[in-house]
Amino acid sequence: MNISGFARGLMSRNYSTERFLLHVANCVEGQLKEWDEQYEVLVLKLKNYEFIVKMNDRDYYLSISEEEITALQQMDAFALDQKIWKELEGQGLPIERGHGNYIDYVL
Repeated sequence: MNISGFARGLMSRNYSTERFLLHVANCVEGQLKEWDEQYEVLVLKLKNYEFIVKMNDRDYYLSISEEEITALQQMDAFALDQKIWKELEGQGLPIERGHGNYIDYVL
């Protein structure tokens, strides 16, 4: 999965919070599907944004406020990705690292 730091920087500065989160969710899902097509990512807007990764009968879950997303978006172009991946990894989601992987760039 190819990524561009320059393009991501423009997105993080110019996209709305929700649009940026949805873009990051698509990147996360793209990486997961490179590992296994069974992965599915869902983003729900309740009081906070609910980020869910489904794999067969296993779910990984992250709740994140709009304010936190905005702060991460302003901090670094990949700060939101890093938070999501670290949280998912902490919940036991297996991370496959390899040369040129989006995940290696982010983490």
